[in-house]
Amino acid sequence: MMNLRDKALRIEQFIDEHFVDDDGLVYTFLDKTTKVPPEEQLFADAGERQCMADFSVPGFTRRDVAMYENCGMTTGAYLIALMYRYKVEKKTKTLDKARRCYNALKHIFELGKELETGFFPKTYGGRFSDETSTDQCLYAIYSMNAFYEFASPEEKKEIDYMIPAIADFWRKRKYIYNYWEQKNMQWPVFRFPIFMLLAYRHSGDKKFKDEYERLLSDWDVNYPHQFNLLGNKQRGLVKPNEYEKKYNAWIVSSMPDYFTMRMIELEYYLSNDPENSLAPHWKQSVIDMWEQAKLVLTPDGKVYQMLLVDMETSRIYRPDPCELRTSIIGWGTMIARAAVQAMGFYPANSEINKTILNIMNDIDIEDMTYFEEPERFPANKRFQTRFLSGDAITNWLWAYWQGIAQNIF
Repeated sequence: MMNLRDKALRIEQFIDEHFVDDDGLVYTFLDKTTKVPPEEQLFADAGERQCMADFSVPGFTRRDVAMYENCGMTTGAYLIALMYRYKVEKKTKTLDKARRCYNALKHIFELGKELETGFFPKTYGGRFSDETSTDQCLYAIYSMNAFYEFASPEEKKEIDYMIPAIADFWRKRKYIYNYWEQKNMQWPVFRFPIFMLLAYRHSGDKKFKDEYERLLSDWDVNYPHQFNLLGNKQRGLVKPNEYEKKYNAWIVSSMPDYFTMRMIELEYYLSNDPENSLAPHWKQSVIDMWEQAKLVLTPDGKVYQMLLVDMETSRIYRPDPCELRTSIIGWGTMIARAAVQAMGFYPANSEINKTILNIMNDIDIEDMTYFEEPERFPANKRFQTRFLSGDAITNWLWAYWQGIAQNIF
């Protein structure tokens, strides 16, 4: 079995040498052949620019999009990994690197003021855009909060300002904002209680506490579907979509994104509001999420982006290639990171522990890809199989250092 500490140091060095830009932001993708940000030639077979699905955003090149699409998440994940390392080792160099990540996130916040204070944009090409997403915001505020304990007095004032401002951007709009081609989209409200609780903790403003409680008040109606989606589908509480009707099977897809974001939320709720009457539901949701996430893991620690669960027999199988994303993706490290968080509440769960260790040992830098299996994509989408992933590599490091802090490794 590989020495995980040596591997962690090697991975961190690779991030610093290859993934971090001049502003301290962590790139979303590298060309997996050259180990540098992708050039436009990588997209030569992508065809006509049509929509975000082919990395087309008006005013930006495909290279711009590939470099920075998820940089709020990747930079936030790297910041949290470094904060766990600093808590374990107390080395000034690690705190300095964490501060670089913090300043990079602050840079994004400052760019967002071109639209409005509190708008946290996607910075394609390192520039302002009017695009955002709740996952970018979540990783940003969660990682700023992690940095807060060791921040300077001036940085604490900045964080106490930025987190409430980001939360209030969404609250004032009733969680409605654009998402690529979808204008005035209603974002799922279950994503926002953590925003409000963090904003309240950093401001003391009662409006955030009131909104946190209001958003949680419909838990029995909305939230179980989000934390145990497959289970609720199988119990008939969620109607099948058109593809599920076509296959006569439930779709399990995008589990790395799903599990990681929900575990950030559940970890924060259980750690910071443990007396809430919903706490037993939150703790059960941790296991519900794990039971879904483990289904998608490949034998070598990667992930099936999409699986089908037969509605009648519960047989689990891969779909044939189709217009949906059905390939393997190198995001098993994200499953591992969320599983480390889950073990904070179920420390004796040997299945979770063993799975984490297998992923952390099996996956190395060259495996930390985006989509694989180009034969499962139409020709104009195969460029998506040519990347190393900033999400994959930063989440491996986060999993390792939080695991060290929790005595998992």
